[in-house]
Amino acid sequence: MSDKQPTQRQLKIKWKPNLLLGLLLLSLAIPLPFAQKTLAQQQTANFRQKLFQTALYFTLYFEGGFSDHPADKGGRTYRGILQTEYNAYRYSRGLPPLDVTQMSESELLEIYQYYWDSSLSGTMQPALAIVMFDTAVNFGINNSITFLQQALGLPQTGVFDAPTKEALKAANNRNTALQMINERIIYRYKRVQEDPSQMAFFRGWLSRDYSLWGYVNKIKN
Repeated sequence: MSDKQPTQRQLKIKWKPNLLLGLLLLSLAIPLPFAQKTLAQQQTANFRQKLFQTALYFTLYFEGGFSDHPADKGGRTYRGILQTEYNAYRYSRGLPPLDVTQMSESELLEIYQYYWDSSLSGTMQPALAIVMFDTAVNFGINNSITFLQQALGLPQTGVFDAPTKEALKAANNRNTALQMINERIIYRYKRVQEDPSQMAFFRGWLSRDYSLWGYVNKIKN
């Protein structure tokens, strides 16, 4: 016979490469734990970024463009950013003052990202995240926390203290978001009663609040 039976040594030589190939294919077929964790983290990050964009879309719609109404205590404002706020932002980065209407898109996004992060909106259920962010922009970060604490029935400290974080675990939902909007509406009425000059903005404020109510009711949990 011309064909020879392979010796034991030849069998071992042929078997090792096949075994290595099999192990390699097996490792590719079974996701490693760290790979699964990285994928989950990336998916969460993508979801949170889309949620931020959704929240920003609503807020920018109602903030509009340039405003300098004589009754507006905030003064010159462009796309929701006060001139004084923009000055502080530029100063913090070692940049010279600039008219707020000249603010770049990247600067706008960076400032609003700060609102998103500082209000912890990104840690919340979608409807509540959107309401929290819009409240932080419209009323200020500390005041947004106060509205949240009102909705949760907590003492109003204006900071994310331990009781607030603990209560939020059980109430991180749409109902809390809607209650925050309700607290905003109540505040609007008090505001114009205390200062009639603010009546110039009253209709726009309520339009924003009721539109936000409808907006978050369409957001899927």
